[in-house]
Amino acid sequence: MDWASIRDWVQSADASLMFAIALLILLGWNLWLTLRWRMLQKRWQALMTGSEGNSLERLLYETLRRVSLMDETLKAHRNHLQQLQSQTDRCLQRVGIRRYDAFPDIGGQQSFAVALLNRHGDGVVLSGIHSRQEMRVYAKPIRGMRSTIGLSDEEQLALQEASEREEARA
Repeated sequence: MDWASIRDWVQSADASLMFAIALLILLGWNLWLTLRWRMLQKRWQALMTGSEGNSLERLLYETLRRVSLMDETLKAHRNHLQQLQSQTDRCLQRVGIRRYDAFPDIGGQQSFAVALLNRHGDGVVLSGIHSRQEMRVYAKPIRGMRSTIGLSDEEQLALQEASEREEARA
């Protein structure tokens, strides 16, 4: 095949018809692709638009901003919780009460020993001794579940009860 025969064929009616058919096929395919592109754009626009007509991108940025604010708030709450925890460690959490008759001739268990302790076993033991003529109250400091001042049997029982209540709770 030489160039002259190719040129003659290209100039013939058959070639023109084939080119026209190919052109129509390409135009149809182009039209179909354009329609598909527009449908894709409409879907994309619907996807990128939120339920209230806002941009999905704007909603995403707003959500990320809120998450960032919540993270800051969470850190602040965590710090506050740690402060509260350190405060509650010093609050009275363990209580033990023992009522008893201090004297054999007085009934009704009007005398008492109360142990008031924090989480670390620090606090006070209060003792009230009731007699016919008077009532005396004593306070003894407690550090680490021990006292530098001697404790009566009832005070020791109240201290032990306070200790057991904490162990049962833990």
